[in-house]
Amino acid sequence: MRFDHRIRPRSADFVSPKASRPIPHAGGIVRDALLQATLDPEILEIGFLGTAGTEARPVDLQVVTFRTNAGWRYLDIEVCRPLRSLGEADAFDRELRARGLAPYTLTGADILKEPRFSTARAIWTYRRFSVPPDMRHRLLAALAEDGPMSLHHLCTLVPGPLDPFASVLSLACRNEVEIDISTPLSPSTTVRSRS
Repeated sequence: MRFDHRIRPRSADFVSPKASRPIPHAGGIVRDALLQATLDPEILEIGFLGTAGTEARPVDLQVVTFRTNAGWRYLDIEVCRPLRSLGEADAFDRELRARGLAPYTLTGADILKEPRFSTARAIWTYRRFSVPPDMRHRLLAALAEDGPMSLHHLCTLVPGPLDPFASVLSLACRNEVEIDISTPLSPSTTVRSRS
């Protein structure tokens, strides 16, 4: 069997413009929670806590953290909670309380809820679309001048040469514009500037 050099190995790290470094995760529903958080304007920053405690008594946290206007919280997905002994659970809770972190609890149903789930995934497929600086500037300038507008209107204000639709979605993945993911992606979807 020959190795196909065109296939890239899959990484277990999630890269987000809201995170200062790649976020390790288990995949699946956790990845979907991370991409929804990246597109959610209420989530300002994403972080990760690995190990805490002392060298003699390390505490394995392995939690994703979110910063909102209300402060930092840790991501608690009910179906993904690791099994912990009573002692481990107590140490885990103590370390998170010491850092002032309350849970940001989501169920599997919260993450899979439509249309949020499909809209976020559809937008995220454009994360690697390259937007030239002039196109980026024209899109952001249109939003700065005219304020929030429909996706269709923005795309007609800033035509090509590249696909303005793909460019807008790519900018959303980079946290440069906001797109409401609580509604289906359509020409009437509202786009806002992040600044």
